[in-house]
Amino acid sequence: MLGGRAVEKMIKDYKLSPEALVMVAGSSIGTQKKYYEKGFWYKQDCTGYEGVSEYLSSKVLSCSNIQEYVEYEQCKINGRNGCRCANFLSEKESFISLQRLYDTYHGGQLSERIRVIDSVKDRICFVVDFVFDITGLNIKDYLSEIATFDMLILNTDRHFNNLGIVADMSKNLFKCAPVFDNGSSLLSNLQEFPFDEDIETNINQVIGQPFSARLERQAMELGFGLKVDYTKLHEVLQGEQDSRALETLWIQLEKYESVIKL
Repeated sequence: MLGGRAVEKMIKDYKLSPEALVMVAGSSIGTQKKYYEKGFWYKQDCTGYEGVSEYLSSKVLSCSNIQEYVEYEQCKINGRNGCRCANFLSEKESFISLQRLYDTYHGGQLSERIRVIDSVKDRICFVVDFVFDITGLNIKDYLSEIATFDMLILNTDRHFNNLGIVADMSKNLFKCAPVFDNGSSLLSNLQEFPFDEDIETNINQVIGQPFSARLERQAMELGFGLKVDYTKLHEVLQGEQDSRALETLWIQLEKYESVIKL
């Protein structure tokens, strides 16, 4: 089995003023704060170690066939663990989530609409078709890549608000959004996946979305779109500090090597 090694790592602590605070979201075990300053988004950990998971997930993407993704830096924000990333939108661009797109043209919750569709395949087709009808953009490959990635990293929070398109309305141009918001992965939520349970037990408790509660099932329906350069990724991860997130990633990489290895 692949493995990492313990190393000391310098983590930068960004001091941000209250004026940079954009959002405060409460939960039963903490409060997540998001900041925006000088072209960068900052997100404090809330349920566990989301910042580490975001960081390691972007390392995987850097060694993959996925070209459009957000790179995350593991850091501290006002003394608290978290991560930061650059704004991926240009001045004339806007991010339109699939939920917002559906609500604008059809009204209501997209997740509720597809829930009444019996098969995972038909749910996927419904979403792909409605996006194509509105924008002319075929998002099948985009969904295929992300579904396979989520299967690998055990992402429990891939919903229709962090799947979407980037629009330049001045030119009426649309493109798939980069892959972002991967913090609820690698068992980072300590309320759902406590340390007193072993990793394999926790992995078996993972519930996916948006098309199926089984991450592997929706990835299979879409086709395994993610491909990873294992040699390159092994070199990258050897320099990372040991953690449960890293150990979980090694387990998942071994499990799906025959499916996603370049």
